Amino acid sequence: MKVAVALSFMAAVVQAKVSVSVRRELEAKPVVDAIAYFYGVNVNTLAFTEGENRKQTLFNALNNDVVTIESTLKSVLDNVERKVVHTSWLIGASFLTGLTKEDIEKLSKNPNVRKITGRFTTTLDEPLTDAASTTLSANEDTPQWGVDTVGAPSIWKYFTGKGVVVGSIDTGAAYSHIALKDNWRSNKGWFNPYNGTAHPLPIDSAQHGTHTIGTIVGKYGIGVAPDAQWISCMGLYVNSGDDVSLAKCAEFMVCPTRLDGTHPECKLGADVINNSWGGQGDYDDFYEASITAWRAVGITPIFSNGNSGPVCKSTGFPGGYQRVISVGAIGSYTDERNKLAFFSSKGPVVSKAANGTLTTIIKPDISAPGFFTLSANAKNLTGYVRMAGTSMSGPHVAGVVALLKSAQSDLTYDEIYAYITKTADRDILEPEPAQWTRPDGSVIAPGSPNCGGVSDKAWPNNRFGYGRINVGTILRDGKLNDTPTKQPTTILPTTTVATPTTTTSPATTPCPTNVTPKPTGTTPCPTNITPKPTGTTPCPTNITPKPTGTTPCPTNITPKPTGTTPCPTNITPKPTGTTPCPTNITPKPTGTTP
Repeated sequence: MKVAVALSFMAAVVQAKVSVSVRRELEAKPVVDAIAYFYGVNVNTLAFTEGENRKQTLFNALNNDVVTIESTLKSVLDNVERKVVHTSWLIGASFLTGLTKEDIEKLSKNPNVRKITGRFTTTLDEPLTDAASTTLSANEDTPQWGVDTVGAPSIWKYFTGKGVVVGSIDTGAAYSHIALKDNWRSNKGWFNPYNGTAHPLPIDSAQHGTHTIGTIVGKYGIGVAPDAQWISCMGLYVNSGDDVSLAKCAEFMVCPTRLDGTHPECKLGADVINNSWGGQGDYDDFYEASITAWRAVGITPIFSNGNSGPVCKSTGFPGGYQRVISVGAIGSYTDERNKLAFFSSKGPVVSKAANGTLTTIIKPDISAPGFFTLSANAKNLTGYVRMAGTSMSGPHVAGVVALLKSAQSDLTYDEIYAYITKTADRDILEPEPAQWTRPDGSVIAPGSPNCGGVSDKAWPNNRFGYGRINVGTILRDGKLNDTPTKQPTTILPTTTVATPTTTTSPATTPCPTNVTPKPTGTTPCPTNITPKPTGTTPCPTNITPKPTGTTPCPTNITPKPTGTTPCPTNITPKPTGTTPCPTNITPKPTGTTP
């Protein structure tokens, strides 16, 4: 009897290692693709000494685990060379293909294997694009409304991002754009996991990545931290990204490599990483291990919260993870600075631990401008384009983090989180309307107040998070400050979830009541930003995104159904069921070939 019970218990343990999705797929198909995660070094227990290169220490520790992983796979799988697509040193996992039911059973019984999950691809939340794209004004150093709203211009006399490396995991970048070319870091500053060495210089497979990078570091008033350097990894090709490419990009951001993925150089890693992408659906922890490693070595992860608003519980992942800075969008068709964008996804997020405990997470963490913000246009290297989405709000926060790290390079994730959340603008932000409408009065959707039972008057809440980010408050006198210029009334949130064994928490560890800034020792930055050089071909006054192929865009387009409020008849929204379209917008075509 005892033997039978023991065998039954072991069988249950083995089965628990394999995700439900993999088991179901095996019932329908003879072979499946999967990700096998292995036990290894816990990055949270790594000991770092003062002054050492933490990224190199992390790489050395985790790379040792790869030897064990490869040995295990060789002992378990036949034709292992054909079945291993990529082994990630950063997350201790192998991406596998063509696995039989027998392969899965062998892997699950191996004591080195922690869990087996399915493979996946994430699809980019397509931003709205203003068809009537324009150039900058005659005074081309005038900060754009989003840059001004987060308070960046007021502190450029102190800090402009100099000395900070910003990483972008996106669709690539048009590195030669006039607003970006001067601060791209050419030394191991580009990686393309899709085409390897085919493109030795950065390209943009769409125009999304160029726009987001421009908001972070662009010159001529479009960027929050115009003197920060940027590096890019093409995690998404056109409008989707596969798991292997995203994993390779996560590694590249810690220890950049040559174009072929060799010769990692960890001292060149990023300080902050912008991720204007994510997926909808049930909680998925695929990227959590990468993010945990980033934080351990001083990299600040920024993720967009998603464009599936205005309904509650619409936050995407990885933005929905507990310890990332997830960003909601501020703005409107008329650039209203105190209003939540109608499409901005809301919380809460509910995660389930291995022991069944449910945790309710308030999301987003913070909000920033994201409605029709002007930035670099990948299709016109001297031109600009307006886009709307949380893809645009996240880069504003990444730029703010670059400014903070320019002030003090060794700021930790928790310190940065405390600064941006404790100083956020709150009392001027507008409440949820009864219904969201377009400028012509047509209804987009009903409002969704007090999501998750958390009052919208509480901070944080599931609309704005802790409020609207304001670096002008944090660095108002050239020093780090952890108090707002005017303290708003704060109501602590209470959340009730009708599920057993549930805990509720904000997205990260609550902010400490006092954050003591360390001396910066940084020479204040000059008050003037270098003007755009003369002799440059001026930008055209109207820019229309290039359509796929050669056929001119029709003047009237019939909308596809989205499952939400119907769009006007001259608009084609991306059929994601997330963001209704405004009346004067032509969507960005997909299928762009680099």
